Amino acid sequence: MQAVVFERAGRPEEVLAVREAPEPVPGRGQVLIRVEARAIQPADFLFIEGRYRVRPAFPQVAGLEGSGRVLACGDGAEGFPAGTRVAFRSPGAWAELALAPLSRVYPVPPQIPEAVACQFALNPLTAWGLLADCSPAPSSRLLITAGRSAVARLLARLAARRGVRASLLVREGSGYALLEGEGGALLARGASVAEALGRAAQAGPFHAILDPMGGPDTLALMDALAPGGRLVTYGLLDDRELSLKSSRLLFKNMTWQGFGVDGWLDRAAPAQIQAARSELWAMLAEEPGLLPVAAAFPLSRVDEAIRAIRESRLPGKILLTG
Repeated sequence: MQAVVFERAGRPEEVLAVREAPEPVPGRGQVLIRVEARAIQPADFLFIEGRYRVRPAFPQVAGLEGSGRVLACGDGAEGFPAGTRVAFRSPGAWAELALAPLSRVYPVPPQIPEAVACQFALNPLTAWGLLADCSPAPSSRLLITAGRSAVARLLARLAARRGVRASLLVREGSGYALLEGEGGALLARGASVAEALGRAAQAGPFHAILDPMGGPDTLALMDALAPGGRLVTYGLLDDRELSLKSSRLLFKNMTWQGFGVDGWLDRAAPAQIQAARSELWAMLAEEPGLLPVAAAFPLSRVDEAIRAIRESRLPGKILLTG
């Protein structure tokens, strides 16, 4: 089969190669999938560079999620007849055939297009799990950083469905802007995260903050929290060290936690995962534009797809198809 493989960690442009690889055979608890589409995510680059929570085992087929049709199931992975459309998340997605554990395979409703299905297993489930973990009450204030990201877009829509007042922190030129809700009404601007949040302080503190950035700006986010609030860090866009006094946490009686979607899926009850699937598929069927696509390239042209990501300023994901 054709696959995108790397033999060492490094920049994708330098280490990836398209070549023939052995066809995988499903073991116990595994599903074999003929992959039809894959969304290229920042997590894929971290995986290739050896900086993700999942470590490559060389030679490693790249890619962490996709969608396609079931070919076969190993022992203990019953329930997916051959031909079933599925979304999945598992290392090795950038190949014609991929294996995924049963717990990371999701049946796709017939009305869902492939371009949406291949993005389901990461960002939508991450957004749903984040809100489940922080449990913001109706009418409470929620701050979502990296506000133009796919996860932020999904979070804002899910928050609105729950009656939660979401604000989005976005980059604007060399500074930052704070926008109110999905409509994007401007609340404040500032040269830094702290300045933008400070200028919007009159609207009140936030009861929860969801942040994929990390880094020193985490301190400004803590200052914007209400007493008893929760800050959830779910990404590594800025992994610089920061200096933190215990009093910053203690005096606010706040909670600061890390979040990874795989960890959440491992500890979530089956009924909770079913609720996530049901709500997300229904929402995406109504609004497939929540997961836009900028362009698609055949698997064999992965180098062009990566170059398009580096150069493009268009919203939406780049897909690998076929």
